Amino acid sequence: MTRVYLTGGLRVDGPRGTFLDSDLAGAQGRLTFAILAAERRPIARDELAELVWDGDLPPQWNNALTAIVSKIRNLMSGVGLAGREVVTSAGGTCVIVWPADAWVDLEDARRRLDRAEGALRRGDYAAVTVDTTVASAVFRRPFLAGVPAGWVDEQRRLHDEALYRCLSALAEAWSALGAHALAASIAESAIRHDPLREIGYRLLIAAEAGRGDWGAAMGAYARCARVLETELGVTPSRATAALVETMRSAGPTG
Repeated sequence: MTRVYLTGGLRVDGPRGTFLDSDLAGAQGRLTFAILAAERRPIARDELAELVWDGDLPPQWNNALTAIVSKIRNLMSGVGLAGREVVTSAGGTCVIVWPADAWVDLEDARRRLDRAEGALRRGDYAAVTVDTTVASAVFRRPFLAGVPAGWVDEQRRLHDEALYRCLSALAEAWSALGAHALAASIAESAIRHDPLREIGYRLLIAAEAGRGDWGAAMGAYARCARVLETELGVTPSRATAALVETMRSAGPTG
């Protein structure tokens, strides 16, 4: 099976060997490969060049792109992927065609996250913990470190969003399974990842209340209210306020 890693450093394990991001032609080579590998679609050469050089095309960009694509093709062939390689079509597009059984880390992580969120809706919490644990490990890894480009920034934004979804689902699942201390720790991770989103605070409030620490639950709400007021000038949403009211009603004095 061909294995493709786009996070934590580019890597392709083919039938006859491996190549790494250090084998590619510098930042532009790494970016070209990542775009083609992640997009999984034919991309017009001029569109690809705009992404690779972030809108600041050099005078000889066409020749430079040809050299980069040729380098990637040679690397693919070298690891046993000849015939399933970067293809420049007659229509002037570039695409990577992977073997049917190729495994790509980001694609696997996205499938796992979608599957976990479906399992969460069905109440299959054990399945949620398995898939989100694996997916979150992928989304935590750096993506094209040291490569500044608008396309890379957008991919990192999508990965950050996916990681938050992983942490949210994981915290909710562990709470439902009765592991409230673990759920609280994961909710704290979600809050650190994005302190302006209320989902993490609600999960922390529920987890702390679930293990009977009402003071910590109310403290999490107070922290949420303080951060939102300081950073955004708003108060917690009705959903968060309603959760706190429910917790108060169910608490020792309720």
